[in-house]
Amino acid sequence: MGYRERRVELIAKRAAPHLEPGEQIQTGFIAQTGWWIFTAPVATFVATDRAILIVGRDGVQRMPRDFRFGEPSGLYHQIELDRTYKVHRQYYPELTAADEALRGMRDRGNSPESEQR
Repeated sequence: MGYRERRVELIAKRAAPHLEPGEQIQTGFIAQTGWWIFTAPVATFVATDRAILIVGRDGVQRMPRDFRFGEPSGLYHQIELDRTYKVHRQYYPELTAADEALRGMRDRGNSPESEQR
């Protein structure tokens, strides 16, 4: 199993206890909340067909799926939510995939906003 496959497996394992029945993972990535690479707290972001899950040491947050991460650039892409999260460029394909999945859901007419009602 390669590095990328191990990352996917780790993200799915962290998300599994927090998924609702039938909820499907679209993609996921790791973000840090501090500045020091080796000591920074990290959070696992998981984009599903219903929500954005943020799994961290303080528990889980379930955010609306209609959140867009934006076009990543530089060494770290910043996401501003309850705090600043920094995503390393190795996860930029996952950031882009999450936004593309949201766009695809909206194009098909099954936006997450309408599913949550």
